[in-house]
Amino acid sequence: MREHATPSGLRPCCLSMLCLLVGLFTFPADHCVAADVGSAPTETHDPSAQISADHLEFFEAKVRPLLVEHCYDCHSEEAGESSGDLMVDSADGLRRGGSMGPAVVAGKPAESLLIRAIRYEHSDLEMPPTGKLDDAAIATLERWIELGAPDPRRAQGAPTESVSPMDIDPKSHWAFNVPRNTSRKIQPGADDRDVIDSIARQVADQAGVQVSRRCDDATLVRRLYHDLTGLPPTVDQIARFCESDRPDKVERLADELLASPAFAERFARHWMDVARYADTIGYATAGKERRLTGSERYRDWLIRAFATDLPYDEMIRLQLAADRLDPENERGHLDAMGFLTIGRRFLNRYDTIDDRIDVITRGLMGMTVTCARCHDHKFDPIPTTDYYSLLGVLESSTIPEEGASPLMMVDKDNPHDSKVFLRGQPHNRGEVAPRQYLTALRQPDEPRFTDGSGRLELAEKVASPDNPLTSRVFVNRIWSHLIGRPFVDSTSDFGVRTETPALVEVLDELAADFSTDWSIQRLIRRIVTSRIYAQSDQAATPACRTADPENRLAARGNRKRRDFESMRDSMLAVCGMLDRRVGGDPVEIHLNTPNPRRTLYAMIDRQNLPSLFRTFDVASPDAHTPKRYFTTVPQQALFLMNHPQTGVLVSELADQVRAETPDPEAQIRQMFRRVVGRLPDPNEIETCRTFLQQDALQPPDEFDPRSAWRYGTTTVNEESAVTDFQPLKTFSGSQWQDTDEFPSKGELSYASLGLENGHPGGQHAVVRRWIAPADGRVTISGMVGHRNKQGDGVELAIWIGGERVWRENQKSNNRPFSRIRGKVAAGQTVDFVVSPRQTPSFDSFFLRCQVSLRSNDGEYFEGDSKRDFAGPLNEASQEPLDRLAQLAQVLILSNEFLFVD
Repeated sequence: MREHATPSGLRPCCLSMLCLLVGLFTFPADHCVAADVGSAPTETHDPSAQISADHLEFFEAKVRPLLVEHCYDCHSEEAGESSGDLMVDSADGLRRGGSMGPAVVAGKPAESLLIRAIRYEHSDLEMPPTGKLDDAAIATLERWIELGAPDPRRAQGAPTESVSPMDIDPKSHWAFNVPRNTSRKIQPGADDRDVIDSIARQVADQAGVQVSRRCDDATLVRRLYHDLTGLPPTVDQIARFCESDRPDKVERLADELLASPAFAERFARHWMDVARYADTIGYATAGKERRLTGSERYRDWLIRAFATDLPYDEMIRLQLAADRLDPENERGHLDAMGFLTIGRRFLNRYDTIDDRIDVITRGLMGMTVTCARCHDHKFDPIPTTDYYSLLGVLESSTIPEEGASPLMMVDKDNPHDSKVFLRGQPHNRGEVAPRQYLTALRQPDEPRFTDGSGRLELAEKVASPDNPLTSRVFVNRIWSHLIGRPFVDSTSDFGVRTETPALVEVLDELAADFSTDWSIQRLIRRIVTSRIYAQSDQAATPACRTADPENRLAARGNRKRRDFESMRDSMLAVCGMLDRRVGGDPVEIHLNTPNPRRTLYAMIDRQNLPSLFRTFDVASPDAHTPKRYFTTVPQQALFLMNHPQTGVLVSELADQVRAETPDPEAQIRQMFRRVVGRLPDPNEIETCRTFLQQDALQPPDEFDPRSAWRYGTTTVNEESAVTDFQPLKTFSGSQWQDTDEFPSKGELSYASLGLENGHPGGQHAVVRRWIAPADGRVTISGMVGHRNKQGDGVELAIWIGGERVWRENQKSNNRPFSRIRGKVAAGQTVDFVVSPRQTPSFDSFFLRCQVSLRSNDGEYFEGDSKRDFAGPLNEASQEPLDRLAQLAQVLILSNEFLFVD
């Protein structure tokens, strides 16, 4: 697809946005949402004063343990060592550096000696000397410096706070006290619908801020559909709501949407951010399966939980200890334990446990306990013993080799306490940390955990209505999803450095009420039927916006942009291609051919996360994500303008509209109805009519690399070229296969080819074929792998025309191939043939291949099996867009479609 001619004179919120390539998603100035971009901290007496909570968490959880483990022995006051006159145990020491100059240059990893040393770029500057850090550790330190090297550490002897965090009385901090319903008498306003409206109004009045008016019905119905389902309403659904004069129409619509499967899918995806959901384990050694078996079962359990309004306290218990509550999986709850087990698997088992401690404490309670892995917490009353108490709980649990769910954990036969790892080093152990609850939240005489590993006891403590944090943290997350900004900005850190939010009384009212029955749907219904939710996003007066620019008093609505999932799902919906089936295997959604499944079902590969996800700010699957950030980058606009998926979708929509009516004006009206949920005004109709009458711009003929590839099978023949190539007939959305049913009941059985994976049939090889577009010379490279320890492996043979140029068996390893060359004529094939050996069992394989062709005429062509992988290429994906399809694309590009209000 290419940039097309743009109609002029259309409403700014719609069609004129096509010309704003880079600024496509830009908020109006008074609605800007800034990304969490780090900067070098200002030099102050307190190094932590200018560090954001997120950056502080990153340093404490990721950076400080690396420095302690690998650097302190030779470069710290505690060790009495300063090799090269360099001290790394304080912010000043790193920035001042040693005999070779500053070790860290904030914001500039390439100029920092620390990075040059750990990269082993110079033979005389290689640290640590015991061996190079792994790539993940190096990337962590690079990212830290990019953020401005936030570092709260002082040099020894520097002035310190007079009170140690361990001496803080937890009751002195607002978040460590059980939330209570409001007790004071509050006079409700005329349009207040809930006590939370009246509380917020009174706080705003005291600050001299007037609350805004109610938004119109058309805006409110769009909000409800987006927030509760992630999908846009149809024009008929909008009209039905707007035309209704029922006083309870908001409540009725909220109940209808809460009962829909789309609601459960929407909020399951929200929780998957908290649970760091992915479908692969992350980094894996050779021969180890990267796919996380049964990952989709946790996602589908979440959908069922939200659909049935499973009480939140029960959700917590099941996610931490379903093996004790549903041991035989009779109710299907063992899959809930994916909350613990679906995280990244590290080579160091203590890093895996650290990840699980983090998701429990930050995800459920908003406490940064993992900051105490190497030392007592620097700000909160969380001693190191608390961390190792939880480590003992999780170290006393294991994933069984055979169980009713691949995601379950069970208690070990010999549960035990852990000793404290001094400075976080497992080989240097101190006192025993008994398995028990957190110091700041337990009573002085509270018993230790003695029931098996202690996971069930821990779950009971977290899910208790007397826990001051659990209900607050969850309500804060839900409020953020629905209102557009949280009460507490650091949504996963309610520690003592977290200021009392402006609307703390509203938060506590909702949290106290929520903990009476833990009904998530009731909580959501209460919020979306409130006056606060229905407010216009326009301030009552300019002075109100000045007085409360960040809208912390919730005196007006917050304009919301569609997140990636809602944007993509909405595109599928308005183009009539959305598959509304619930649950199932993960699918690839970033290929050239759009997959109709909701984005919730996307395959999340930790090690090879597609750039599309990063472009649109999807949560990182590597760790618990407190909240989404929205960035504005050109790649977002470029995807919507130029990616083949967009072309297929808008062409499909244009074909549907054209089939409904041949009249151009009726087509324009129908296009507006479908995409933006309203009818166009006369000026828009006239402008669009003129646009449709113009000839579409024709791009020059180009070679489409996707069209050169074929996917099929051949009978196994070790000595001859592929002469009986048979195309695989069915594309499932993520792979080519024999029939809709997989494995097929025919002789091809498991024969399939996916993005980088595949499986031969019992007596058939699978063939990834590339057809040469011209005479010339090809060069081939790539990687083949068989990653299962079972079975006898597979064989890859590469044929150029009728000549076999490469052949090798693969078993439990990876093997690159490169610089394989040969001559081809136009129309000849390059075949990558993967065959079973003696047994067809355990023959799943990995294959990626690149083909480059220098033609005899000097032209250059490239084929990349991963980049070019696609389903069936219809005419719409190959031909330029006609004017009606271009109009559909422009409407989808508009802010009216991409923003909710």
